[in-house]
Amino acid sequence: MKPQKESCLVEVLDRLLDKGAVLSADLIISVAGVPLIGLNLRAALASMETMLNYGIMEDWDRSSAAEPREELPLAEDEEIILKAFGYLQSQEILGSWLPGVWHLTSKRLILWRRSPGEVVFEVPVREIRLPEADESKGRSELDLIYSGGSARIRLSETEGLRKALDHILMARAEIIAEIP
Repeated sequence: MKPQKESCLVEVLDRLLDKGAVLSADLIISVAGVPLIGLNLRAALASMETMLNYGIMEDWDRSSAAEPREELPLAEDEEIILKAFGYLQSQEILGSWLPGVWHLTSKRLILWRRSPGEVVFEVPVREIRLPEADESKGRSELDLIYSGGSARIRLSETEGLRKALDHILMARAEIIAEIP
């Protein structure tokens, strides 16, 4: 009898990198029944994308993108309203999240990458439309709709960003309504 599906190394590696594996080990070294040294080992093996999705490498990810090396280029009358670490879901590679620091300014929403010091995503605030809050997607994700398309973002300050965007958009609508 032959197995219905033959397994190969590529399939095993693909599954391991996609799902990940965690290995745990406890080692106690003792002499004459007296424990002297304890060693607790834990290793996670997965692709970087999988680790970032599960938050395993969040400290590394946060430190690699937390503070920009260069100052974010701002216009003269532009000010930063909210700054938070987060991610942008890549349109090129489905399911992949690009890390960076989100900056909501009085004019733009920007994702800034510390390395190599570049703007990854930028959209004028006046072009952003927020759909109704969808609790099924979780509190950390937010879908943005703008004139050039749409984007899904993830950050710890999702509610703060939503409120700040609503405030800016309402203030702009009131200014436009006052113009005769």
